[in-house]
Amino acid sequence: MKGLPGRFLRHIGKEQIFCVAVAVLFAVGSSISSGNDSFLKEGFKIERGAYGDIDREYELTVEGLFEKPRKIKVEVGARQYTEQEAKELFSEIMEEIPLIICGENESLSEIRSDLSLVKSLPEYGIKLTWYPEDAELISYDGEVRNRDLKEAVDTSIKLVLSDGRTDSAYHIDATVLPRLKTEEESLSDAFADYIASENERQIADSQLILPREFEGRELIYKKDMDLNPLIIVALGVFAAAILSLKGKSDEMSKLKKREQELLIDYSELVSKLMVFLGAGFGIRGAWEKITEGYEKAGSKRALYEEMKISLGELQRGVPEGKVYLDFGKRCRLRPYVKLCSILEQNRKNGGKNIRNLLSAEMAEAFLERKNIAKRLGEEAGTKLLVPLFIMLMIVMAIVILPAMLALN
Repeated sequence: MKGLPGRFLRHIGKEQIFCVAVAVLFAVGSSISSGNDSFLKEGFKIERGAYGDIDREYELTVEGLFEKPRKIKVEVGARQYTEQEAKELFSEIMEEIPLIICGENESLSEIRSDLSLVKSLPEYGIKLTWYPEDAELISYDGEVRNRDLKEAVDTSIKLVLSDGRTDSAYHIDATVLPRLKTEEESLSDAFADYIASENERQIADSQLILPREFEGRELIYKKDMDLNPLIIVALGVFAAAILSLKGKSDEMSKLKKREQELLIDYSELVSKLMVFLGAGFGIRGAWEKITEGYEKAGSKRALYEEMKISLGELQRGVPEGKVYLDFGKRCRLRPYVKLCSILEQNRKNGGKNIRNLLSAEMAEAFLERKNIAKRLGEEAGTKLLVPLFIMLMIVMAIVILPAMLALN
């Protein structure tokens, strides 16, 4: 019996210990939660929500009501004021309302800026609904529209206080004053009024004569042009420069793409030359076979297009040495110049050593092709960073915006 615990412990693995530990932690957490935050107090009391809170539903197990314990649902409404308590609270709130809604105004008898018409008072659980007497003067959101007001206007706002069961309506007197303007705004409005009066006075004339001075200031009028002609010319020159740069950029891009394609196809050309030369073909015969295979394939590659041009020159009787030399010049890349040098050397001195030279060249070509493929892969990965970053910003917006809207 003494050896059983030891043998048992030896067979327990890390996974079993982890499962037991997690179960213990959940049990302790559940116990603490049910002991400290349980909604059921003293076994038969349930706390209500605060004033203005939502109704809640709880699930309980009842024993003694039926033969066996049974689960039931109990709906508990939030705490509410009695009618008398609500009336007294409304009176207290109405004493504070002027201070609550004044905003930056000194008082409701001197309103020049927007009011703060709050929709609720969470600390009391009370909702407020506003009904301005003149919605064109004071909006339902508290915006004060007094920009064009010339004199003070007396108005009122109806306020309905509600705790969800009891409603009470009150009328609040208010006086809206003209908005305080800066010196520049006042001068602008005065000049606009003067122009309007002059237009009315000269309505029968064929022309409107604008004032040459106003309040001691000499006035000069100019017609606003949609766009300065010099700016248009400058934009044209700028566009021409951009197009010129774009043309050069496109040309450089095409040249770079062509050179890259030639470097990729170089190892394939050397490999094919070795195969045909090993099969007993001469350089010219191998050249013809490679070109014929390309024409049957139907795809278009820069290397084989240049080989077609060279084959045409050979068929027209152009010296073979000159054809290979011109081929290397048109490709304009060091590997092709080197290959043409090997072919010319073979043509002059015989083909004893050409397979060894081509074999070494093919090894270098495949290594270069591998490096090009690696570089292209890195460039493609770099280009993918932009769409990935855009997708990240979109996901962040999808996650953050609803949270911000919920907070507001």
